[in-house]
Amino acid sequence: MIGNDIVDLKLASVQSNWQRKGWLQKIFTESEQDRIWDAENSNHMVWKLWSMKEAAYKAHQRLFSLSPKYNPNDFICTDSNVMVHNYNYQTVSKQTEKYIYTIAYTDQSNFISKVFTDKSLEYKSKLVYYIADVMNVNLSAVTLQKDRNGIPYVKIDNRVTDIAISLSSHGSFSAFTIDL
Repeated sequence: MIGNDIVDLKLASVQSNWQRKGWLQKIFTESEQDRIWDAENSNHMVWKLWSMKEAAYKAHQRLFSLSPKYNPNDFICTDSNVMVHNYNYQTVSKQTEKYIYTIAYTDQSNFISKVFTDKSLEYKSKLVYYIADVMNVNLSAVTLQKDRNGIPYVKIDNRVTDIAISLSSHGSFSAFTIDL
């Protein structure tokens, strides 16, 4: 199972004042808050942990076909893992001065991930192209859709596949992760 999340650091700095009273407590455990305040760059640590929680949330939601639910304190971050209700999700994060991107997964599989640095929806068409190429099908046969819980899935020739995908966008950045 996979999930991903990307945070545009410039946009996050104007959209959220994470230092306001009570904000950290709503999102992060006490140990996560300690990590934030002890970090060399507290702002980056906030968004790294946020991204880890969001990526694991998407993987967990897909694994159990859950409806959307705001529950960030249920997702507990350690160095590179996120635990939720006795399920462990490993994470890999990439951090630049402009964005933080995290992939969460349950097992080391054959996932591919790509980050795009423009504001377009090009990442979805690139994903469709990639799927068509790997699956050796006509490009017009591949469609991306979302189920009633907002979880994206792939159809080929109007048939639902078991190809796991995760999509994320924020500000100037977008990304996909796919497990074939």
